[in-house]
Amino acid sequence: MSDTFAAIAPVVALILLGWALRRAEFAPEAFWSGIDRLTYFILLPCLLVNGLSGANLDELPVGDAVLAVSAGVLAAVVLMHAVRRAVAPKPGAYGALVQCSLRGNNYPVLAIVVALFDDVGLSAFALSLIAFVPLTNLISVIALVRTSSGKGAAPNALALIVRQILLNPILIAVALGLAINLADTGIPGPADGILQVLGRAALPLGLLAVGAGLAFDATAGSGRAVLASLAVKLLLLPGFVLVGLHSLEIEVTYATALLIHAAVPCSVSTYAFARQLRGDAKTTAAMIATQTVVSIVTLPLWLWLATEIL
Repeated sequence: MSDTFAAIAPVVALILLGWALRRAEFAPEAFWSGIDRLTYFILLPCLLVNGLSGANLDELPVGDAVLAVSAGVLAAVVLMHAVRRAVAPKPGAYGALVQCSLRGNNYPVLAIVVALFDDVGLSAFALSLIAFVPLTNLISVIALVRTSSGKGAAPNALALIVRQILLNPILIAVALGLAINLADTGIPGPADGILQVLGRAALPLGLLAVGAGLAFDATAGSGRAVLASLAVKLLLLPGFVLVGLHSLEIEVTYATALLIHAAVPCSVSTYAFARQLRGDAKTTAAMIATQTVVSIVTLPLWLWLATEIL
């Protein structure tokens, strides 16, 4: 349990610090959006390319990971659809519920997994991205387009799917790092040093940006959809995924990383995504904020269950 606390405490501290700094108007609004873009497009990809290019990728259980995650995600989708009239009768709220119940925040996942498993953590994190990101982004786009309040959202759906999946800088970095690893060419000395320096800044800045993006004022009047998102994202989805991981007997390091990805709160980027597709951005912001706070309690419980079951 001490290892779990040591892995989660810095993550929580940096998120809270980011929230406090923005609330205190420590820097202008443009600073935080710039930090978020810098981390997403430059710093985190540098960290992944550098780490994965030299990682040990022997026996990476891609097939079993995708199967376990897909089963858990689809079970959650079926459940949400079955109770949608009770928990999210408005179309926009249902679109927000689906997106915020499936898409996890990459920064806490990476920070916790690397803290727990050191160098192997990067490989485990890459596996979780491969298993979660394409499927959850695709389902989120479909749900948001079908429940959008704007007429202009649907024509852009295909382009958004391409951008979110095929042009995702994090997935591109994973693919590049894996390609370098498989080719066994390594990264030339100067480039390797540059990637290392940039990569070190990814997690602290990324977690600060996560905290700065929290909007607790949006939680007022958000209703049952927010509570449903808490139940699905922080309890049911990780529970479904845990059953699949245990059934397929995936190696504990990789299984833990996949469970963490299922159990973390939704990404702050889901708010921008909802606005792009003319979804219910206010409800999305409420879900992000409440999930982030409640996950401080639920995430350690899932990590404890992982040590007991996996």
